[in-house]
Order: sequence, then structure tokens, then C-alpha cells
Amino acid sequence: MIDRERRNQLAALIRRYLDGKATAADFEKCQLDNYISADQAIYHVSLELSYYSEKAASTLSKQDWDYLQRLLLLLDSNSTVSWQAAPYRLWTQPVAEALLVICLVIALLTGFTLNLFLYFIPIGLVSLLLLFLQSPSSEVRPFEETVSPFQSIADLGIAYDSANFVKQRYPAPSIKNNNRSFLGFLRADVSIVFVFLLWICMPPFLLLLLCWLGPDYEVQVHPT
Repeated sequence: MIDRERRNQLAALIRRYLDGKATAADFEKCQLDNYISADQAIYHVSLELSYYSEKAASTLSKQDWDYLQRLLLLLDSNSTVSWQAAPYRLWTQPVAEALLVICLVIALLTGFTLNLFLYFIPIGLVSLLLLFLQSPSSEVRPFEETVSPFQSIADLGIAYDSANFVKQRYPAPSIKNNNRSFLGFLRADVSIVFVFLLWICMPPFLLLLLCWLGPDYEVQVHPT
């Protein structure tokens, strides 16, 4: 089902964002309106936009800019979206359950003291390893970085021809914008390190997540 009116509204929001005219409130309203849409293309693009809602368009890399252009192409064309299950390696779940039981036994034997965190550190390191092993092992498609969310260059060409789409040229960022972007990445790296340290010292939280994670889904774009 193609909801042309909402697709046009969402495409207009992306273009306003690229022009530096969209606000965080615009993104919030977009998410509330479109997460319940029956048009899966709108739902997918709305999810992707949540990543950019706190980033200024002037700080986007060329890769991000080109990806947003392909999302615009998806909305402007009559291409549809479906979801294909990409199951996790389920063998990691029983291992996580066993480690969780070990954590509970250690907590009962030692009590909630500082020594408990020392015992948790090796389990936390193993839990982080399981987290990376539990990622889907989907095969990387040729030219994936330059065609995603489309499946191939041929699919991209079909959508271009049907929509008469003209890609907006990437503006070269200024030195000032590059510095601000670097600081943003630095803050993000510090936050990730903090989360990893928390998981290492308190692995039961991560193990609970690993025990209950279900299958992941991969987006499939069908160009028309």
C-alpha cells in the first residue's frame, strides 16, 4: 500500500532538513505520525530519520548525505518495502542463560559487596563477546554502501527512471562544521565506553538482554 500524500510530506521534511530549516519538533511529529503508517516505506524512512534528528545537516558526511538522497528516491518512487527475517545465532542464548545463573550463584555466595564486581568482570567480558557474536551474519551485498536501502545498482536505476529523480548535490562542509562534528563523535565514543564498562561490571543486565533478544529483520526494497 502506497500512501502518496504522507510520502510527499516525509520527503518535504527531509528536504527541509537538508536545507537547514527542519527542527527537532518536526522530527518528533514525523515519528508520531508515520510509525503507524501502513506504508512500510514510510515506516522504514521514519526509523532511519531518528538517527539524524539530533544532527545538523551541515555536519553530515557525504555518505550520510547520499543515503538521505536514496531515502528521498524511495519516497518519490513507487517502490515498496517488506521485511525479511534474519535470525540471530540462537546458540548464544543458552550460553547467556548459563552465565546469568552463574551470576546469581556468585551474588548469593558473596553477597552484594565490592568483591562481587570483581567476580563479575570476567563474566562481563564474555557477555560482551556474546553480544558481538549474536549479531546477524547476513552476507554483504556488492556496492551495499552506495545502493542501500536498495538491493543493487539495477534496482536503484529502476527507481531513478520511474521517479525522474534528481539527486541534490552534496555541499562541502566548512572547517568549523568539521570541528563540531569531531567533538560530537568524541562525546559519542566516551558514552559508548561508559556503557561497556557498566556492562562489564554489571553483566546480569546485558545477559538478560541476550536471553530475550529475538530475530532481527532485514529491509527489502522492491523498486517500481
